[in-house]
Amino acid sequence: MQRVDQPVVIDLYGTPTLLLHGDTLCTDDAQYQRYRRRISNPDWQHRILARPVWVRRVIARSLRLASRLRNRRDDAPWMDVAQGSVEQAFREYAVTRMIHGHTHRPDRHLSRVDGRDCERIVLGDWYSQGSLLAATPEGLELRSLPREI
Repeated sequence: MQRVDQPVVIDLYGTPTLLLHGDTLCTDDAQYQRYRRRISNPDWQHRILARPVWVRRVIARSLRLASRLRNRRDDAPWMDVAQGSVEQAFREYAVTRMIHGHTHRPDRHLSRVDGRDCERIVLGDWYSQGSLLAATPEGLELRSLPREI
């Protein structure tokens, strides 16, 4: 396993593939995008990291709780990717395949962007519905993980 900066384009068995977290595609969720800009700010990060560990843990717990409360309605349209943002990413990175998480709705989505067949693969979360993408020269398979793992 190797940590990579994202977004990153890799060659996955001959197909240029965009790997990204996926949160940048949820542009209809204005509240989350404001939050994301704040926590990505190096000054904010420096201020948080300068606090004692116990304070950072309290902050993290409260942010996770707020997120769970806000996201109880996972069918809200703003909770998913915006199709225009997905199409823009396919164009910007000149790829026909994209793999991401964030929305945690494991699935494979096919679409046409500028006359090209494109595929977007969404991975599940690690807490309640783990999934993995098995990639071999023969193809890709989105698999669910057993709960006990």
